[in-house]
Amino acid sequence: MPNKEPKYDVAISFLSKDDLIASAIHQKLAEGLEVFFFPRKQEELAGTDGLESMRTPFFGGSRLMVVLYREPWGKTPWTRVEETAIKEACLEYGWQRLFFVVLDRESAIPLWLPKNYVRFNYSDFGLEQAVGAIKARVQENGGEVAPMTAIRRARMLEAEQQLLRDKARMNSEAGLDMIQDSVQELFTEVQKECQQIRERGSLQIRCSAEFRKGNALQSCAITNGQIGLTIAWRQRFSNTLDDSGLIVREYNGGLILPNEASQGRIYVNEPKVLRELKYLPDLSTVREYGWKEEKGQDFISSRSLASQCVIQFLDLASRLARGEVKRRSFP
Repeated sequence: MPNKEPKYDVAISFLSKDDLIASAIHQKLAEGLEVFFFPRKQEELAGTDGLESMRTPFFGGSRLMVVLYREPWGKTPWTRVEETAIKEACLEYGWQRLFFVVLDRESAIPLWLPKNYVRFNYSDFGLEQAVGAIKARVQENGGEVAPMTAIRRARMLEAEQQLLRDKARMNSEAGLDMIQDSVQELFTEVQKECQQIRERGSLQIRCSAEFRKGNALQSCAITNGQIGLTIAWRQRFSNTLDDSGLIVREYNGGLILPNEASQGRIYVNEPKVLRELKYLPDLSTVREYGWKEEKGQDFISSRSLASQCVIQFLDLASRLARGEVKRRSFP
């Protein structure tokens, strides 16, 4: 058995390039748990055998080992030490002490991880659900989430203020460039999902986007000839976010797609806007650029918003089939 009262509730292993994600998870967990997090705990390694100091929290010094995984985790000097300790701990004490978070969809899962072992896909569930699941697993392993203290709240306040300062920097040349990249990623993901739907053969929908970095208007549209949905990024001024936003609109008629406008197609009777939603650029606690609803607080990644928009179009198609949307036959 590992230590009955280990020094840490959670030990986090991650690549240096994922420091922001690890830091955000550490920040949330540290509100009520003791967490081994190398960038914040380097003073504990001073004057000790580094290899053993990195190994101990993962082998027997924590209730739960959390791996933030993407390649080349397990192949760098420090994560190789941690991977060895984690594998030995799982074999010695059981797999319930491991919480395996997959950060991307491209990396091959390590062969030593059992095929029936549940992996948490970060891109599907995000930060808050990851933190909640980790806390639940700690409690299953005999840990308790401690009440808030003044010192912990002070650390949280410091992190909150730093996030606000970083969000303010979104309205800079570098920040605006990153927002444009997020728009492009959003459009790419929308087109990819529509292509996957077409390949299934069940629904014939068309989708295209027009993106030229720096333009005041970027647009993407989905239609099936009877209804449509547009996603448009409007940035009135090139050097500021003032009066900017991402507009998603539903229409009760077919749309001329961005790549079809140059073919001379015109509307005989323009479709009517049924609903409009506005999203604003946002920055997550892991410093990922994305979006939030104009009157909302929750961060939405570009990939998640892309899925949300395609589902919104499919819901509109369902409403049309049930007779809840008045049909227009143009163009």
